[in-house]
Amino acid sequence: MNNLWDGVKGIVKKDDLILVLVKHDGTLDLPGGRVENEETIQLALRREISEETGLRVEINDPVEQWSFYKASDRLINGITFECSYLGGNVNLSHEHKHYFWAEKDSLDSLNFN
Repeated sequence: MNNLWDGVKGIVKKDDLILVLVKHDGTLDLPGGRVENEETIQLALRREISEETGLRVEINDPVEQWSFYKASDRLINGITFECSYLGGNVNLSHEHKHYFWAEKDSLDSLNFN
């Protein structure tokens, strides 16, 4: 398949809270996106988190691998990493309309797409 993309997502932790982003259609999201050519996974995630939120983070351990079809011919394989907040204030990009900090224990009850 020539339409295979690599993706990354980050679980950003700050003071036992997790950053949750809200898309314009109301669905919940974690910061992340596509790994560009010549980027490492960690560099891509650091870039995506900075672009989408303005935050600086440390990339820690991977916590989950996943894949899905974004279109009938576009498969995205990805990995989610735990990330530690290092600094900055949340400044959302055009991709999200809102954000909130959720308790870590509530993540399982949230409906991520």
